[in-house]
Amino acid sequence: MLWIHPLFQFMTAILSLYVLSLGFVRFKANHFSFKSNTAFPWQEHVKYGKFVHIFWMSGLVLGLYVVGSTWGQNGITATHYWVGQSMMLCIGGGYATGWFMDNNKQERRYLPIAHAIFNTMAVFLALIQMGTGFMVIREFLL
Repeated sequence: MLWIHPLFQFMTAILSLYVLSLGFVRFKANHFSFKSNTAFPWQEHVKYGKFVHIFWMSGLVLGLYVVGSTWGQNGITATHYWVGQSMMLCIGGGYATGWFMDNNKQERRYLPIAHAIFNTMAVFLALIQMGTGFMVIREFLL
């Protein structure tokens, strides 16, 4: 049971890198006037982006449940716990801005930048979580 959370979150982190790369195509075109030969894969970015946000939040809840039920308190994982809490804010912001842009399509200047910042920070924190998660695995599971 304890291995479900790290495996689930690792796979989600890999998918998040793919979604981030899809969004980067649009970011370059809009903010650096970089014209690409390929069109922005908007539907794919939205679909997989929703999966990533939902999987991350589900994984966070699963991790809280597993740690709480196994060791009695969530704070025992120290840095891993606090980075996860910070990541939750970025996930919420990224999902909310993405949902709003998807449901209210129009040309925008600043909301896509906020969306990119939230999601880039979430991916960055997910990579940190891999390191802190490895330390949790080494300390508590191996």
